[in-house]
Amino acid sequence: MLVFKNNIYDTSSPGKLIPCPDSDYNSCFDPRHFVEVALNQEEDVLSFIEHQPQMYWKEDFKQFYPHSGRINSLHSLKEILRILRLGLIQASCWQHMNTYHFCFLYDVLVRFSFDYNHDSLQEKSSHLPELKGKPVYLGNFVSNYFFNQSFLIDPEHFNSLKSEDKTVYDCPCLFGVVNGLIPTREEMALKESQDYPYTVFV
Repeated sequence: MLVFKNNIYDTSSPGKLIPCPDSDYNSCFDPRHFVEVALNQEEDVLSFIEHQPQMYWKEDFKQFYPHSGRINSLHSLKEILRILRLGLIQASCWQHMNTYHFCFLYDVLVRFSFDYNHDSLQEKSSHLPELKGKPVYLGNFVSNYFFNQSFLIDPEHFNSLKSEDKTVYDCPCLFGVVNGLIPTREEMALKESQDYPYTVFV
């Protein structure tokens, strides 16, 4: 199971969720299903890129993965997708993601939400029937479930910062993500949590 800022598997547990202005949306939105459906569509996207002439891949990465695509590695993107899809459904343990994972997820969810919100009612219902045609409030999801959005920082600005100024960004692998470095096998792996990752209220 993947560790987010708040628990996507049990939205009934107490937390610090920021409510959406639409109260009906708050009650029917399923964050786990949202992530699952979006990730499940990515195999087709990556397959499309793979079947394009390799000379066009870099432009495709910019279009489909404007932030995570900086690594310019189809193999790495496919591997991150595989790892996230497996981690999402693996119920035996909680697993922490790093900036490579969150950056990839962000690109995926932004594109999926844009497409979904412009779909017909019938198409929306086929993807997220629990929303009954309501739009996805992506900003609300990011605020509630992403620890930060440091991966969106401009590379030139980040690299111009002094070492002590970079310490405020407590994000594993941020330097590699911002500078488009291909992740190592260890950096693509999820990190198993040693304990329950959420506050328990009694």
